[in-house]
Amino acid sequence: MDYKKVLRLHFVNHLSSREIAESCGDCGKTSVNEFLKRFRESQEPSYPLPPDVTNEFIENLLYKKPGVSAEQLLYRDFDKEAVYKALARKGETMKHLWQKYNAIGIVDGKKPMSYRQYCRRYSEWADSKQLTFHIQRYPGVNLELDYAGKQLYLHNRRNPEETTKVTVFIAALTYSDYFYPEGMTECDIRNWIRVNNNALAYFGGVTPTVTPDNCKVAVARNKDWISPVLNKDFQAWAEHNDTVLTPAKVKSPRWKPVVEGNVKIITMHILVDMEDMVFYSLDDLNRVLMEKVAAENRRPFQGLTYSRYDLFETEEKETLLPLPTNRFEYLERKTVKVAQDFSFTFDKVHYSMPRKYLRQELEIQAGEKEIYIYNKHGDLIRAHKRSYTPKAWVMIPTDMPAEYKDYGYWNVPYFQQKASAIGSSTRALIDAVIRKYAYPVQAFRSCFGILQYAEKYSPEALERCCKDAVLAGKCNYSYICNTVSAYHKEPLQNPSPQSKRKEDAATTISGTYKDDDSKYSLRNLLKRQETEDGNED
Repeated sequence: MDYKKVLRLHFVNHLSSREIAESCGDCGKTSVNEFLKRFRESQEPSYPLPPDVTNEFIENLLYKKPGVSAEQLLYRDFDKEAVYKALARKGETMKHLWQKYNAIGIVDGKKPMSYRQYCRRYSEWADSKQLTFHIQRYPGVNLELDYAGKQLYLHNRRNPEETTKVTVFIAALTYSDYFYPEGMTECDIRNWIRVNNNALAYFGGVTPTVTPDNCKVAVARNKDWISPVLNKDFQAWAEHNDTVLTPAKVKSPRWKPVVEGNVKIITMHILVDMEDMVFYSLDDLNRVLMEKVAAENRRPFQGLTYSRYDLFETEEKETLLPLPTNRFEYLERKTVKVAQDFSFTFDKVHYSMPRKYLRQELEIQAGEKEIYIYNKHGDLIRAHKRSYTPKAWVMIPTDMPAEYKDYGYWNVPYFQQKASAIGSSTRALIDAVIRKYAYPVQAFRSCFGILQYAEKYSPEALERCCKDAVLAGKCNYSYICNTVSAYHKEPLQNPSPQSKRKEDAATTISGTYKDDDSKYSLRNLLKRQETEDGNED
């Protein structure tokens, strides 16, 4: 305890004992009260303190006797060897042993330690003796959480070379070794809570304690294991499910040995086989993963006649605590704008909206299974079923207009006309992109992105790139995006009639007119030439 700081907060700032304890962070309210009582009863020093008074001097004066520590003077010690032997008995716990120790009360003026001090003192003694022993597991007591080290990949159906990493989450019951896996494309707090909810639903109950790994979505800081700082959202999840989070020690796999064993099983026997498979959606990947894990859970233990599933069903399932009526839901809030293609984008997925919300800003609240859309006044408009497949479309057919001539300049004729002005190959590619989708509006963003390269590089470069794309059968935005720059660097061998006329016009008038002449400038003449070419097409 920083005794000088406690005295300053008490006499100068006039804080209560509770406020002082919260401010210092390294002492409790009871310890503060005990110190202030001893300070008042002591004749000296008095406050304000002399400049040469130190914390060590105050402690020696108020607490220590020759050869006796302050902790020994205040708190009653206990027999660590007896605790070690007692823990070997079936059903015995540290909590129960501390309760018996605490029930004795004050002896010879020494009060019992708190449960936290009791565990810390025993842990220090055990570490000094380097003691280890088999941990006896009991049904329905603990659930361990971790990630598998090996990752899988999702492939893009339109561009198979484009992949998305999938991390596998694992939850394991410590008694039966019954475990649940699920793949995740994003390891953020929203997905972390979602997979934990799914794990509890799979087991049909919750354990009194949950031991997660020290990932950031579960534990913000865990320096000494005694007082870890938990993620606030995950702590709220634990309180909602009436369970307690007890994180493992950092870089100490033996503190969660059951789930570590399941990580090894999944990595060596399941993920190795699945990495040769091609998956286009997360749902398909998780379906195959669950089928393989279900078979593993029903496989008998080596040398035994029963499996994880048998042990779970017969002994552990009935001991689990009941789940709350409603699942804990993490709502992510975001402001989005409805684009020209009658959709907004959230988490790399497109969701359709009616025409009256075109170009309007809306507020969404994204839950685990549904996305709720609100207008600027806070009124609920609708709810969409949430998708976790990147670049997917969640459509309501009635949102799509029957024809495309009356809702703005983004329509099929608009993109076809722009493509035709560049060249026949560009027009063929745009038509192919539009035909890929059930609703043409789903292709408008890709069409817009492709045609933008005519301005970024040149119409000739885009036309040659589109020609090769059509011949190769790769009519998509990704191919154009990755290759058009190479065509821009190549010299033009066979210029189109339009570009030839533009070059001839520029050569003819370059020495006659100046660019600053607004009526007869080179820029305006080239624009007129483009207009004439468009009319001819």
